[in-house]
Amino acid sequence: MRRHKTAGTLILLMIAITILSGLDLLQFEFNPLWIGGGAAWGAALLLFADTSRILKIQVSLILLAGTGLIIFAYRQTAPVDPDLLISSSTGLMTMIASVGFLRLVMIPDIRQDEVLPVGSKAFLQTILGLNLSSSVINISAPILIADRIHRKRPLQRFTAQTFTRVFCGVSSWSPFFGAMAVVLTYVSEASLIWIIAAGFPFMLIGIVGVYVEARLRYPTEVETFVGYPTHLNALKLPVLLIITVMLMSQLLVDTSILVLIALSALLVTTLALALRRGIGGLLVDLRAHVFEGLPRIVNELCLFLSAGVLAAGISALIRHGVFDNPLIRFDSVSAAGVLTIMVFCAFCGIHPIIMISSIAPMILTLNPDPNLLAATFLFAWHLGTCSNPLSGTNLVFQGRYGIAGWKIAFWNWPYAIGMLLIGALWLQLAARIFPAA
Repeated sequence: MRRHKTAGTLILLMIAITILSGLDLLQFEFNPLWIGGGAAWGAALLLFADTSRILKIQVSLILLAGTGLIIFAYRQTAPVDPDLLISSSTGLMTMIASVGFLRLVMIPDIRQDEVLPVGSKAFLQTILGLNLSSSVINISAPILIADRIHRKRPLQRFTAQTFTRVFCGVSSWSPFFGAMAVVLTYVSEASLIWIIAAGFPFMLIGIVGVYVEARLRYPTEVETFVGYPTHLNALKLPVLLIITVMLMSQLLVDTSILVLIALSALLVTTLALALRRGIGGLLVDLRAHVFEGLPRIVNELCLFLSAGVLAAGISALIRHGVFDNPLIRFDSVSAAGVLTIMVFCAFCGIHPIIMISSIAPMILTLNPDPNLLAATFLFAWHLGTCSNPLSGTNLVFQGRYGIAGWKIAFWNWPYAIGMLLIGALWLQLAARIFPAA
């Protein structure tokens, strides 16, 4: 469709402008990110009709609330920063869109006639492979694996809750996940290395918990589990990506980590495709992804742009003293409280991005430890998305496998509550490990 091609081109323009601006290669009399932001908004308007009814309602309510706060702020002589309103989400969206290109080289080539492994070893291999592949290609990984298993045996509660828990756990640490992009947008002073160091152990605890619970509560399901073959070749690209990001962060110390992640994803994808398919194949695949693949991030595009409007309104009111900040300080105890509130709000269907965009402006006025705040938000995203009946993950499973999103969320509540207690304790330790920057 022409509408999709135009939207894909606009998203590509946003990527180019944001990366070039981040590398300080654009010198305009105005903020060049306004062009990128305008392109993102244009693409969102073109693609909004493709979103689900639930997302349309969510985005509309967020925009309505944000617009109302902005109007109120102007009436109270509290001007809104236009950069926040127009271009605050360009880095976030550029990272998500750029990482999407990795699907061109990360989707494993599994033969349809390949025998699927069965048993406890296959179960462990599958959840580890799901975690690793999800860290790079995001929601494509659980869909790819679940689709293959679903063809052999319809997905049941055990598989659905296992996959959603493991997949959502990746958001605790992966630099290529949408959650990380959101957190680094709102908590820009946080250290990526420290965030990974804080989130990776939390994710591992979650996987251990999933595995132990499965062996104790579902022994029959584990022994008869039809798994997914994971090959060692799948390790190469994620490791290369992480090394590339770390090296570039040392070479370009003044460049936003979101820009570095986006640039690394594009460079690795281009190099891998060129080696596999040649220049001609590279150009064909890239063109197809721009016109067909990029428009598929419409859900994230609409949700994150609308959240930016809400955050701009809240920031203006707090920055100019129109609203009193209900928080006095942000320490490890406060972090545990914020985590608890965010998780229980997720139980009620409130997306973590809404909570982050609402809470971050208030906490940032307190000069918090950015690493502690970032870890809090990522843990909330991890637990909130698997236990939220309206989260994109649960709705994807509902649409593809016929399992109601509210059922998956309800099944994950015990896991979320248990991990919430562990996360609250881990944040107390994290406050000592990660001193304020």
